[in-house]
Amino acid sequence: MADVTVLGGTFAGVAAAVRLARVGHTVVLVPGRDDWAAALRAELGPTLDFPAPWRDLFKKSGRPAAGALGLHGLELVADPDPPTDRGQRWYADRDALGAAHADAWRSFVDAADATWQALRPLGVEAEITAATGSDAALTRAGLHPRRSLADVARTLPHPTLAARVTALATDRGLDPRAAPAWLISRLAVERTFGRWRLLDAAGAARPASELVDVLRDRIADRGVALADAAPADPSPARAVVDARDPGVAWRRPRPLRREGTFFDQLRRRPLVSDPAAPGLFLASASSAAGAEPWAQLLSGALAAYAAHAHLTGEDIRPTNKALAR
Repeated sequence: MADVTVLGGTFAGVAAAVRLARVGHTVVLVPGRDDWAAALRAELGPTLDFPAPWRDLFKKSGRPAAGALGLHGLELVADPDPPTDRGQRWYADRDALGAAHADAWRSFVDAADATWQALRPLGVEAEITAATGSDAALTRAGLHPRRSLADVARTLPHPTLAARVTALATDRGLDPRAAPAWLISRLAVERTFGRWRLLDAAGAARPASELVDVLRDRIADRGVALADAAPADPSPARAVVDARDPGVAWRRPRPLRREGTFFDQLRRRPLVSDPAAPGLFLASASSAAGAEPWAQLLSGALAAYAAHAHLTGEDIRPTNKALAR
């Protein structure tokens, strides 16, 4: 009998499975579809945002990222075009739009960094709690219950700048009017961590989707068993991580209605763990972390920490300073 059954061959599911296997658990991963690897490849574009969650996943599940990529003749390098660095972006905007608009964008992304810092404990690096997810706490963190990306875009002085903001929604198939303004945090993530791409041994660019082959190797290296179908009752496993995406979507808050704000919608997203369902842990693109592949990896990490604590009583979260000793 497996210690852990992971349902869903998603980025969140793979992350949870290999992390739990690395710390000694017997894990069965039930992808739920034959083409799960192809589906993962389709989620990755030509470049990669926010490499830190990827590096952490490989480090915490075995061979670090550089070595794992090297086995496939790949290397992860910064992609300089278009520029993401604060100074380089300003010069590019000055040349294209003028200094005043370059200043406006720089200040806007500076403010977006504060939003990113506010979001980190809200399902990205830690589980949302009743205290951190209350209206009062979210407001103190600088978030707004009704302001959308469309609202924020209208504050910018040039259509090109506004389009960068609305693209945070439209590039993900969302309506900017129905996406919370705090998604501007993604602009700060890109500026802080850059944009990256894979190169092969000859120095030619390779699509980020080739990371999926590296992940499949990691699944095999960790001895995670792949099952064709979920058991009728997965409860014989001591813990279940459900990493299937329930497809929770952001919705535009209705005017003059107290309920249904973005705060309400954030709290209604699947929680990592629920005291009413001990042994069940949730991680997916519908989590509070977000739908991006890197966000799913972080969601999977939180589920792995919670499942391991449930099974062993041991806290392996990075916040446990005792682990560093």
